[in-house]
Amino acid sequence: MKRQILVATGLCALTCLASPAVAQSVGTDAEAEAQPPSEGDIVVTARKREETAQRIPISIGVVTDAALTRTGSSSLLQLEAVAPGINLAKAPTGAEIGVTVRGLGSAPGSPSFDNSVSLFVDGVYAPRSREFASSMFDIGRIEVIKGTQAALLGKNTSLGAINVVTRKPGREFSLDLRGSYEFEYGSTLVTGGVDIPLGETLAVRLSGQTLNDKGWVRDGITGRRSPRNRDDAIRAVLVWEPTPDIDITLVGQHDYSVQRGSSVEFATLNPVAELLAGLAGAPGSLDNQLDNRNATYLTTPGSEQVERLKVDRFSATVNVGVGEGTITSVTAYSRYTDANLTDIDFLPGNWGTRGIDETSKQFSQELRYVSPSGRTVDYLVGGLYLHNELDSQGLFDARYPFGPPGLPNIDGAFQNEFVQKTDTFSAFAQLTVNATDQLRLTGGLRYTSEKKNVDLARLVVRPGLYSLGIFPPYAPFSDSRTDSPIDYSGGVQYDVTPDIMLYASYGKGTKSGGFASSATFLDQSEYSSETARTIEAGVKAQDAGRRWLFNLSLFSTRVDNFQVVTFNGQTFNIFNTDLKSTGFELEASWRPVDGLRLFINNTYADAKDRLTGTAIPLAPKWSGTGGFSFRQNLSDSLVFMADGSIDYRSSRTYQQDPAASVIGNAFTTYNLSVAFGDANDRWEARLIGRNLSDKRAVAFSFPTPIIGTQSVMSERPRTIALQLSFKF
Repeated sequence: MKRQILVATGLCALTCLASPAVAQSVGTDAEAEAQPPSEGDIVVTARKREETAQRIPISIGVVTDAALTRTGSSSLLQLEAVAPGINLAKAPTGAEIGVTVRGLGSAPGSPSFDNSVSLFVDGVYAPRSREFASSMFDIGRIEVIKGTQAALLGKNTSLGAINVVTRKPGREFSLDLRGSYEFEYGSTLVTGGVDIPLGETLAVRLSGQTLNDKGWVRDGITGRRSPRNRDDAIRAVLVWEPTPDIDITLVGQHDYSVQRGSSVEFATLNPVAELLAGLAGAPGSLDNQLDNRNATYLTTPGSEQVERLKVDRFSATVNVGVGEGTITSVTAYSRYTDANLTDIDFLPGNWGTRGIDETSKQFSQELRYVSPSGRTVDYLVGGLYLHNELDSQGLFDARYPFGPPGLPNIDGAFQNEFVQKTDTFSAFAQLTVNATDQLRLTGGLRYTSEKKNVDLARLVVRPGLYSLGIFPPYAPFSDSRTDSPIDYSGGVQYDVTPDIMLYASYGKGTKSGGFASSATFLDQSEYSSETARTIEAGVKAQDAGRRWLFNLSLFSTRVDNFQVVTFNGQTFNIFNTDLKSTGFELEASWRPVDGLRLFINNTYADAKDRLTGTAIPLAPKWSGTGGFSFRQNLSDSLVFMADGSIDYRSSRTYQQDPAASVIGNAFTTYNLSVAFGDANDRWEARLIGRNLSDKRAVAFSFPTPIIGTQSVMSERPRTIALQLSFKF
């Protein structure tokens, strides 16, 4: 413990020195910083061309594989640790993930919602929030594209996007392996891959990851820690270049995870909760201290909730040179199945349970033509077809020994049935006019036609107040809706010098309406399309030697008909509201001497509901990170490395009505990793400490169903892991 305190103290001192300065991207690794300036720029493909992040007239964050390695990250749920400005939260029941950027995005609660901040894997749209729970391994880079987009991505997004670019095979045989052991809780991680050349034009990369996360909340009934997660994933990537003008990339990935136990704790208690715990044979087992302890079981003592999530993704990308331009075809199929059994009262005893069996299947085909770069007019045109099927079957059971005054006990069981089919057609184009050597004008346009057909039903399994009154039955019925928005964007860039750019842009993006699978009243499950309009202006500057960087963007986003699903403790309500977010993003870095980089990356977003004036979920006003990266050669063959950061966010809410649940307090963590490695990058031994001061904070909060208390999930406490990496 003394050593941990000394480490935290040293980190505080070093990071205080770093506070005035910042980095182009948290993912810029020490090796890239040491390269010649022309090779140190980060290349992205957010606009379907290879460009440096500093040349794109939008705010974009880039996370490299080196950043993921330095932090030991293994899941998209840990993206907050390496991509400042992103806020994520996981619901207590199933892998339902909420994601916001600049304070705007979808909260967890309804898996049938398309996310406002969309996920793309190798440019392929992944619409459901559950897919954020999949493994993050063998990554080339992650691009966090902020603000409203019209024609940049395969599907229009209203509030931003996260594009995960997987690692491709090299031209020589190589093998890499990384393993870690976490000392506080005994969690383990093993990940690696191998490049296998099969000829001069053909190569394959095989990679995989196995994670055994032991959890951090102790259950006083079962004696186990929760949530325990076993996640195994494998991927194969094949690249074939039969001619200089043709390349084909095939990707196949399988991910299977099993999560056991509940991490939910009580923030408030009342006599009802104490009574139920006593009736279950566990009197005095509850507390509301946010102490990483709870007391719960499902069905019988010793049993616990469980979720099994399986995700499969397959894609084929074909690039064909035509003249000096390129035709690209992206064909993809994905499928996930999720089966979870959840204790919805989070108490000892069999009072309330929810079982979900859900399947999503999607096929997409994108075709586009990208003109050669550097002409007076650069352009791309394309089209997309997407078909998605979502089938969700839920069984809800309540056995509470009480009810409202004058009414029967809250008892009964029902089955919820939801089947939705989505067909999307879109055509898009983007144009860049290089008016002069310094001035560029851009414009984008997308037309989308999206139709959703839904079949809904709610059947009584066991009669009672719960299945007849609170959640009334519905005979099977069907509904449909069609949205046909036209989205657009425009912007201007001006190069003050080759390394200093000013830009301004305006964009309109739409997310189509649909139907919520979690609505209490199925005939009110429809919600309208969501439209966002963003204006942004900024500067991107760096010196020719890449020793310093300064990026600043100002933004204002207004959202009409933002799609909301919210839980008030009894029912799920679906509606639309209007939002706004205004603020700025700052990222900068400085290398005062060779081998040392200081950085800060900060987002300020004043995000509010325009109708009520209240704060909106997952929207802290301040969030970001500041820290340092240090690299020093100790000899011709040995290198010492150290990376530290202070990550922070201000308070945030978790429900549409801020008074409905506990407000999350401000959360600041001190993080440090130190490593010794081979100068040729063949091996590395790294000690990684996260949240070294063991800060306690709320990660998500909600009103507990039926019993009238408030429940919370906590942030992960201090972890210290030893990580070993090898390359051959």
